[in-house]
Amino acid sequence: MGLPKPLGPLAVAFADFELLRRSEAPLIEHEAATPVPPMRIFYPTSQQPKWWRDAADRRWLMSITYAFGYLQTFILPSTTARRIMLWVLAGIIYIFMWPGSALAASVSSPIVQLSEGSDQRLPIVIFSHGLWACRTTYTALCCDLASHGYIVVAPEHLDGSSNAVHYHDENGKRKWIHHAFSNVPFVNVPMEDRSNQLRQRIAEIQRVIDVLEDLDGGLITQNKNVITGKLSLDVSTLKGRLSLSNLTVAGHSFGGATAITACGRDARLRWCIGLDVWWEPVEKVDYERVAGKVPVLLLNTESFEWKKLTDARKLFLDCRRAAANTTEDPLVTEVATIKGTCHQDQSDIPLLFPILSKKIGISGTLDCMIAKNTNNWACLDFLQRNLMLTKGFKLSTTVEEPSFAQKNLIYSESEI
Repeated sequence: MGLPKPLGPLAVAFADFELLRRSEAPLIEHEAATPVPPMRIFYPTSQQPKWWRDAADRRWLMSITYAFGYLQTFILPSTTARRIMLWVLAGIIYIFMWPGSALAASVSSPIVQLSEGSDQRLPIVIFSHGLWACRTTYTALCCDLASHGYIVVAPEHLDGSSNAVHYHDENGKRKWIHHAFSNVPFVNVPMEDRSNQLRQRIAEIQRVIDVLEDLDGGLITQNKNVITGKLSLDVSTLKGRLSLSNLTVAGHSFGGATAITACGRDARLRWCIGLDVWWEPVEKVDYERVAGKVPVLLLNTESFEWKKLTDARKLFLDCRRAAANTTEDPLVTEVATIKGTCHQDQSDIPLLFPILSKKIGISGTLDCMIAKNTNNWACLDFLQRNLMLTKGFKLSTTVEEPSFAQKNLIYSESEI
């Protein structure tokens, strides 16, 4: 049990940021302000982590409350007895997982300095988590990207879709939001409610971009970050280091739907990666926006398929084809499937619980480490090929195709 070292040549560090609420301004003048979600930021560093250093801050499972949230996906907390049982199990799991599941990254280390004379700005990936997930659920992917020179921002959405999220209110008091529909079977939640959550998620992604622009410009002071202690992001770390013209949004499942939809609503987003996109909450108008015509990678697992989902994905691809007829430049849409995988193979869960994941069917027949490497390499390859087309931008690292990717990836479309 445990997360592997990052794939890339660079070491990785991370820190947390949460904007002081009373300092926020409205997203749009005539609308109420959308709160900025708390976020974990992964970035390359020159300092290798040591397992005994900051072990408590490097927990994958940040709190017993997150353990409780994950368990609710298997057992509905519909009675007092069930809730007590879940809290007991959550406590056992929380203790059992430490320190073996410590992140393979250091806490708040200085950001890497590139060679003298080169552009010090690094490309950005905003990663939106799926249902019942949180800011740490995709740490392996975030670290693999950061180890290749990306700054990866993982917000924890406040829409009630995460397994749990803690934030600070206007008075600085710490509060929790639990999963909004934990007492209701998944299939019984009205799709209208999911679409409402999706709209909030998109607004939160836009607020994250606003904050990144302010961090890069040095407009946010340290006292505006309500996170304290070792985990607190030093706001000067990102000043002048963010390549805001090279901004990607990515996500898994509900997060994939968030990424696709956000690209159609915010022109600051240049590329999009959707992992096992859950298409059903996406509204018709957003299919017609075709992800803002930005290059898109749809990376799917083999088992995440049913008729409504495949019909919705086909509608999106048909809209992309129609949009391609109205533009002179090719509309890049890559669709790939990883053989022998299940939905959760794109998260950290099978890496932490490989045997259990196979037994309960949330991980496919492919070895979980190979599945992780194939998934993350495909993301890196897509980003590298598209960033290389950006005039005046040079990546700090390169990615070569490994043999496992050739064996396990099936590309069904490469360009529309």
